Amino acid sequence: MDAHRLHRLRRGPGRDRHGTPMGPARLKGRPTALPANLNSGPLHADREMPIRIYNTLTRAKEEFQPLRGRRVSMFVCGITPQDSAHLGHAKTYVAFDVVARFLRHKGYDVFYLQNVTDIEDRVIEKMKKTGRDWKEIVAQYYEEFEEGMAKLNCSSVNVYAWATDYMPEILEQIQGLLDKGYAYVAEDGSVYYDTTKYPGWGKLSGQKVEEHVAGARVAVDERKRNPADFALWKARKPGEPAWDSPWGPGRPGWHIEDTAITIRHFGPQYDIHGGATELMFPHHEAEIAQAEAYTGVTPFVKYWMHGGMLMVKGEEMHKSLGNYWAIKDALAHFEPEVVRFFLLDAHYRSPIDFTLERMEEAKRSYDRLRETILRIDAELRHAREQAKGQADDDLRTATGRVLADFDTKMSDDFNTREALAAMFEYARAVNKAIDAGVARAALDEAAKAFQTFGDILGLFQGRAEDAKLVGQLVELLVAQREDARQRKDFASADRIREALAGLGIALEDTRDGVRWKRK
Repeated sequence: MDAHRLHRLRRGPGRDRHGTPMGPARLKGRPTALPANLNSGPLHADREMPIRIYNTLTRAKEEFQPLRGRRVSMFVCGITPQDSAHLGHAKTYVAFDVVARFLRHKGYDVFYLQNVTDIEDRVIEKMKKTGRDWKEIVAQYYEEFEEGMAKLNCSSVNVYAWATDYMPEILEQIQGLLDKGYAYVAEDGSVYYDTTKYPGWGKLSGQKVEEHVAGARVAVDERKRNPADFALWKARKPGEPAWDSPWGPGRPGWHIEDTAITIRHFGPQYDIHGGATELMFPHHEAEIAQAEAYTGVTPFVKYWMHGGMLMVKGEEMHKSLGNYWAIKDALAHFEPEVVRFFLLDAHYRSPIDFTLERMEEAKRSYDRLRETILRIDAELRHAREQAKGQADDDLRTATGRVLADFDTKMSDDFNTREALAAMFEYARAVNKAIDAGVARAALDEAAKAFQTFGDILGLFQGRAEDAKLVGQLVELLVAQREDARQRKDFASADRIREALAGLGIALEDTRDGVRWKRK
């Protein structure tokens, strides 16, 4: 078994902070139908609030109505593993991880498919530049990407589909386009899509054939009949990997790989296609042209979602510009959940201007939320059993309000920035209630609310076990201090108190015992 195939077999299901599967396991093989039960967890929300999605195809927000009832088919363009994935990639995958999480929270059965472009021009370029086998290159950078996604808690994908596993579908679709007159074979055995034969060209991006301007990864090629035409099959060049085809050895074009994968898994039509804005043209435009010409079904995708770019000093973060920060480098400087929080503190369609200062600001903001959660946990160890006062009523009112606000914001085109703003307002209400003295029941509701938010946003999970351990250690030291006081060893008791204070733990001696909290 080669390294390329062996690496794929190491893929496993996403897991939550308790080590249990988070959503459906990532499937191996190539299923022909959607699995029946894909709801990822025990969370349930009011299904009456309609979800509205901004559809790039129609340039409007539309009420989300899946093609198959409560079952949702979603595809997001994946990586080309020929170099380290950067934070721009992470922005896309964190955003759509949250989309899948929220839809599952609302009771939808989501099948989330993502491709891996394991053969493409840039992989070939890397192979020629380094002298390494293309399979080794892909395996190395995919493993790095997989580790980064796991640390960032991106666990919603059901299947990572590798392009080279779908050669039969690719060849079948190319032949179908030839048979229907939408493609032609060049003299060297390459096959091109004839964009003049497809009247819908430009419906997504607005670019017309007669106004065509070469876009990303599109070069002038004398073998093409029209400037907008794109390769479905690329004839073999010396030293390049190739597969057999009716037109001669070669490899697939970039666009046909994704169409072959999605039609194999979803059929001729599915619900959501996501990706970065830069992929709208020519890539997504080409996908529509291929699929609708091949199947005759329109629209190919019901909802097109495009995420804003990560910017550095006004320019896109991009490898070709040399201004990118690899995911692995970002995670070496900041906690994964801080990076995730930074990426979610903006609407997914909005660009984000990346600076180290903004990352530090995100860390401080995230710490404020996390400290509130840890304070709730600490207070639950000492809280009264019965509600006795206005603070309890106020906190319960705030909890009900934030749950409704969070749902409203997320249902409005997955607005994570506004959802986080509602959480910060709620955190202030929680701290005010704790300061006033609040009972266990209201605190339990607050803890559950934050758990709901964390499960949907993929936050507050990476350190849950650490926080539990810290709490247990503090309780142990508090007990030792109390024992020292009982023995009238006040010097030891004071040393323990001072040591805890140095670690940011404040003790309060009350009639009901010792209470502690983080400063």
